[in-house]
Amino acid sequence: MSVPPPLRSTFVTVLAWVFIGMAGFATLIAALQNLMLQWLFLPAMQAQPMPPLPQGMPVPMQWMFGHMAWFFRAFLLVSSLTLIAAIGLLRRHEWARRMFMGLMGFAIAYHLLGLAWQWWFMGSMDTFVHAPGMPADAGAVMHGFMRAIQLFSTLMALGFCVLFGWIIRRLHSARVRDEFRPWVASS
Repeated sequence: MSVPPPLRSTFVTVLAWVFIGMAGFATLIAALQNLMLQWLFLPAMQAQPMPPLPQGMPVPMQWMFGHMAWFFRAFLLVSSLTLIAAIGLLRRHEWARRMFMGLMGFAIAYHLLGLAWQWWFMGSMDTFVHAPGMPADAGAVMHGFMRAIQLFSTLMALGFCVLFGWIIRRLHSARVRDEFRPWVASS
């Protein structure tokens, strides 16, 4: 008696194709960004040093400017890994299912840490907005604008965390795990 191969769920197939499309595009963009960074911007920056950052610039902003190249490199790495995992997910490889769940967990942590970073960053911008030479009403306008951005970003990040958590839960379910088990066709 032969055991039939597990049925392939629409959920895994659609999830894989959606992420193949998004991660493929992201990987292409990240590769182009890194090429431009390596061939155009870094040589130009080495040939002619950057002017000093403005006085009173918030510490988070100084840190970002100091490590900008690594943001582009990390984006290329994560988008490439996501593309590889999505292709493996489509082909129903167990390593890809585990890798994809790990990437979704990383995305949840990234969004939550990004929220903390954003609130810290936006909070430090208040001192920059109230710097000497800025219009008197700029602080009030910018404060309201920054709070609106923070609220919207918080809702978006929490929404993505819920979505990624749901994807992890679905990929961890017994029915989906069954799709990824090895099977041998008997003759």
